[in-house]
Amino acid sequence: MAACFVCNKKPVYGKSVTFSAERNSRVFKPNLQRVKIRMPDGSVRRVMVCTKCLKAGKVVKAV
Repeated sequence: MAACFVCNKKPVYGKSVTFSAERNSRVFKPNLQRVKIRMPDGSVRRVMVCTKCLKAGKVVKAV
């Protein structure tokens, strides 16, 4: 599965618990977006980045 290019955030597996305490498997997926970013050497690359890293300004989007 895909992971964030910056923070390496991946899907995490856990349980959803109903009111009657039944447990079912579920997946917590990060909100990944496919964006073009400018690398430190000046090249442009298309990668998957989570929205937290985009909002924090950890990557520079290519115009």
